[in-house]
Amino acid sequence: MLKKLLPSLLAICAGMAAAPAHASDFLWTDTYLSYRYLWQDKQPGTYKDVQEHAVNLSHADEWDYGANFFSLDVEQFTRQDATNYAFASDYQNGGTKSTGSGEFYGLFRSSFSGNKISGTKVFAFGPIKDVSLEIGADWCTQNDAFASNKKMIVAGPQFSIALPKGFWDISIHMAHEWNTNGYHDNGQADNFDAVPEFETSWLYPITIGPVPMKFTGYANLIGPKGKGTSNDAGHTTEFLAHPKLMFDVGAMAGGKPGKVDAGIGYEYWLNKFGTRSSASVPNPVQRAVFFEVGYHFN
Repeated sequence: MLKKLLPSLLAICAGMAAAPAHASDFLWTDTYLSYRYLWQDKQPGTYKDVQEHAVNLSHADEWDYGANFFSLDVEQFTRQDATNYAFASDYQNGGTKSTGSGEFYGLFRSSFSGNKISGTKVFAFGPIKDVSLEIGADWCTQNDAFASNKKMIVAGPQFSIALPKGFWDISIHMAHEWNTNGYHDNGQADNFDAVPEFETSWLYPITIGPVPMKFTGYANLIGPKGKGTSNDAGHTTEFLAHPKLMFDVGAMAGGKPGKVDAGIGYEYWLNKFGTRSSASVPNPVQRAVFFEVGYHFN
């Protein structure tokens, strides 16, 4: 899957880099292509360490009345997280008949600034520098035993925290999700209840001596979203965190600042997709340390 989709991601990125910049359209833009390696990834339903290779293309921009962000993630797992076509007995031991699964996760968010639209500072108070209306959508699919096929829409207020540098946004959404779960509902499509969803993302630049770096990442919390179908075992609160410490290795090597990043991070997903602990999934947690390197096109 990674080999099939990687050329498409590179073509999209090349097109963005070659497109002419229009200062009147955007106040700023940042397009980022990165590679992650997770050497001991734990996946719900698997009982061995799984290696993961991931390519991500993300883009952020700000315009006269708000901001936009999208992230496209293509992930390839080793055979310990086998495809749902592998033999069941071979799946458990990660044998040679198994082939590693592939996953795609796409996310889009767009926010409309209260201060920018009103032309005032009425939405700035205390530690809050702005309040926006945020809308967005997620889509995820993976061909392993979990067989997720997530589609989610979100909407709600976003609060931007005043910081001396960088940014910190906190969003409170109502979320409606459609998904499948091969462990709980035999892969049937679930139409879940609308539930509260909390998101936060941040970036804070740090310089220690000659070393420029930034602490960045995101986290979200999704409430229990019901059973979906009568065959579903029910879902519980899920929590996902993805913090990382990135170093500006391009600037450290004497190049242009803000171009080449490298660093480490940790991904932790408790009760992935809201999955409850059960006999088939006794510990529904995804967790891994990862290494990342990436290039900023803007």
